[in-house]
Amino acid sequence: MIINSRPRSSTARQARIARTQGQTRTQGRAGTAGRRLALLLGATAVLGTACSSATSSSAPAASTPPAASTAAGSTSPAGSSVPASVSPSQATVASSSPAPASSSPASPSRPAPATTVAGCQAAALGVQALRGSGAAGHQYAFLEFTNKSAKACSLTGFPGVQLLKAGALLGKPAVRAKKPVTSILLAPGRSATARLVDDSTCNAEKSDSVQIYPPNLTTKFVAPLSIRGCPLTIDPVVAG
Repeated sequence: MIINSRPRSSTARQARIARTQGQTRTQGRAGTAGRRLALLLGATAVLGTACSSATSSSAPAASTPPAASTAAGSTSPAGSSVPASVSPSQATVASSSPAPASSSPASPSRPAPATTVAGCQAAALGVQALRGSGAAGHQYAFLEFTNKSAKACSLTGFPGVQLLKAGALLGKPAVRAKKPVTSILLAPGRSATARLVDDSTCNAEKSDSVQIYPPNLTTKFVAPLSIRGCPLTIDPVVAG
């Protein structure tokens, strides 16, 4: 009995060892399979992260457009009539559009007012009396007024006339004729004349000179003139 008990014990230990080794190999294979599964899951997670990163990096970032009111406010000048809700490009077009042409006809241009020329002053005038031809019962003379200044001036109306003899008045002053009056422009060196008509039917003495007051002046000029001291008529000044 003692001899047969030792082999059974050895066989039992070998069996336990075999079972232990089998369990160890099974656990080893299970651990290896677990590690492989963990590696596969990790690789899958890394690949997914990489794809997600690539996708997010390749997609353009969405830009948020500025508020319409901000754009219009930044591009529209002060006092512009462009509404705040218009985009910058629309605001530019609206502000650069030309104004429509007016359909109303243009008002006719008014002529420039005529330049007023001052009346001739005594210092600007040269005065003389020229004897003219006579007719039945009449004698004529022409009183000439010449602008001797460097500026234009004007004469309007009747001169005052009185005959003289030896420095004394002869007869009566000339009476104005009933003729229209015009303003005569005298350029430098130009002259105007007034006709003096003497009713020579009277038996009066002849003058040796005549005193002349240019139109609208009180300065007296004396010029040589010989005509009868009869009633006189004076015409207004005319050109020439």
